[in-house]
Amino acid sequence: MAQETTPPQVAATATQTTNDLGGALTLLGTFGPQSKPQALLKLRNGQTETVSRGDQVNGQTVVAIEEGRVALARNGTARWLDMPAPNS
Repeated sequence: MAQETTPPQVAATATQTTNDLGGALTLLGTFGPQSKPQALLKLRNGQTETVSRGDQVNGQTVVAIEEGRVALARNGTARWLDMPAPNS
């Protein structure tokens, strides 16, 4: 999973200007070693945030990070946030 550069598709998604990405968070990419993976999220306000397991974002806890998806939990309920489909 480790990468030295940001893939072009991730960089393009991270720099798009939009008012609504279809949800409060958009997963832009996952990276890092399997022992400590990280994810790059785009918030509704357009800011980006790098998160690791255990971090809080928008009132949710990052409980797992896998290639191309992140599990977020709030009030005992977890959901997966997947990478958007290309050209979505």
